[in-house]
Amino acid sequence: MATNPSWILRSHPSAMPTTENWALEDRPVPEASDGELLVKTLWLSVDPYMRGRISPAKNYAAGFKLGDLMLGGGVGEVISSGSSDFSPGQIVMSDYFGWQPFTVVPASSAKLVATTDAPMQAALSYLGMPGLTAYFSLLKTARPKQGETVLISAASGAVGQIAGQIARIKGLDPVAVAGTDEKLEWCKALGYRAGVNHRTSADLVADVTAACPNGVDVFIDNTAGPIHDAAMLNLNAFGRVVVVGTIALADRFDQPDIGVRHLRRTLITRARIEGFLLDDHASEYETALAD
Repeated sequence: MATNPSWILRSHPSAMPTTENWALEDRPVPEASDGELLVKTLWLSVDPYMRGRISPAKNYAAGFKLGDLMLGGGVGEVISSGSSDFSPGQIVMSDYFGWQPFTVVPASSAKLVATTDAPMQAALSYLGMPGLTAYFSLLKTARPKQGETVLISAASGAVGQIAGQIARIKGLDPVAVAGTDEKLEWCKALGYRAGVNHRTSADLVADVTAACPNGVDVFIDNTAGPIHDAAMLNLNAFGRVVVVGTIALADRFDQPDIGVRHLRRTLITRARIEGFLLDDHASEYETALAD
């Protein structure tokens, strides 16, 4: 029997995850039943949202129980098919890839991956969930106007680097927040006008003010925490804050988010603060990819 080493959740992390939270077990290669595909895993995506799924705290997606096989986005080759829609040898992506060399995914979750226009792993990045998140959070949820200043946290990350490029293409003024000078230089090469290093900043509010002299019209918040506070204190009237991620809270998901209270600031600026989940835009994916 072929070996199939599989990553299993052993414990829920109480702070930042460590390797001790997982165990590597050898499991049998599964078989595809009707409506399923057996795939050989070629690429797996490890994304910030997964931190919430390994926490026992209530989340927008079902969490993993102890002993569960880790699942996430992946790209792989179909080995055997229990669906008439797919054939062996085809390359597919799904959000239900097990963290194992051979895994079974629901055929209903699988999409064919074209390999002629971009590398197959692009289906997990700029042509997949991160790229679509950048597109919809910025253009559909924030609804920016020409020339507006868009501040983006985690700007060099999978979502942020795409959001900055879309902002520049659409005639906006993107400003990056990232954790190293090297990351900020990368962001500027992608089209960001300016940037703030939140790790070396002695006064984050003042540094955001300097980088955004006309104030912040749109804040794409991929982190929460002190960067969110600095953005709120620089927000223009009728500013929009789109909460895409809260990775700065990863070590305390199950605790109250205690910090500066912005209710008065929200009233004065008439700001709109809105949470974002990509699944709400599923019916528009093809339109976004075409754009």
